[in-house]
Amino acid sequence: MSESDFFLKQMNGVKPIKKNNKIKKEKSDIKNKIIQKKNTTIKDIEVVVKNSKFNLEHINIKKNIKNKSFTIDKKIDFHGINLLESEELFSNTIKECYNGGLRCLLFVTGKGLFKVKNNKEDSPPKLYHGVIRSAFTDWVTSNKFARQILSYEKASIEHGGDGAFYVYLRKKN
Repeated sequence: MSESDFFLKQMNGVKPIKKNNKIKKEKSDIKNKIIQKKNTTIKDIEVVVKNSKFNLEHINIKKNIKNKSFTIDKKIDFHGINLLESEELFSNTIKECYNGGLRCLLFVTGKGLFKVKNNKEDSPPKLYHGVIRSAFTDWVTSNKFARQILSYEKASIEHGGDGAFYVYLRKKN
């Protein structure tokens, strides 16, 4: 017995599926999507453009960083203060500098050194990210400062390296 004979024997008595029992695939409603795009306002578009990573202002700052042709307008050091005080200082500094027209800020958070207790007395301290340094990225990326902060980056070695950040503010309209 060949494979085709075996198949036909097994399929004996099987009825074909009726055409009206098929599951219909939902059609994408392109017309509604086009109407929604037409209903977007200019304000919606402005918000998208302002918060875009690829706006011209951001590109110019990236070029200045690469060429090291920027000046730090203000340096803020968080050493010696606690987390709540540093958050308040950050908030006040961003508001003051934005209103004052300052653009490039250097925040020194510190790296956070921690001496591990072990048997070796002369072992070097282990590096971990400090409390303020860890919280700093949350402050910068929060929606509270989205209109003021253009971008931020880890500072170069001569300005503090891992323990410092550049924060670039937008131009005030």
